[in-house]
Amino acid sequence: MEGTSYDHEHFLFGMLFALGNRLQAIGDGFYEELTCKQWFVMAGISIFEAHPPTMNELADTIGSSHQNIKQIVLKLEKAGFVEIYRDEKDRRKTRVKRKEKSFELSQKYQQKEIEFMSALYDGIEDENLKITTATIAKMERNLIKIKNY
Repeated sequence: MEGTSYDHEHFLFGMLFALGNRLQAIGDGFYEELTCKQWFVMAGISIFEAHPPTMNELADTIGSSHQNIKQIVLKLEKAGFVEIYRDEKDRRKTRVKRKEKSFELSQKYQQKEIEFMSALYDGIEDENLKITTATIAKMERNLIKIKNY
């Protein structure tokens, strides 16, 4: 922030974009088998452990459009990482679940992921992580309100 004419809000706004770009660039080179966005979709599916999500639920969780999620999920299905199927109770709904190949991928990269997360958060105190998490969660709620106007 020092040396710029931006206030904290504008600076943070720009930093969020820059951070997202850097994370995606590093993430795209992290896995041989997946892009960063494909990994993020699989992580989103994992949140729904007990009951696989519909495409719409997954899109809402990821913060992306149904069309974008569907394209990514179709590529993941073609690669054997997920299965797309019709909901048994409501045939209008399409659900997606991880397949064994995705769990094998998680095992393959587990140590590398631990090392990356450790390096990413190096020198950041737990209290700062809690404050940052709360701030970003509040920003997300505000964005949802703005979207619904």
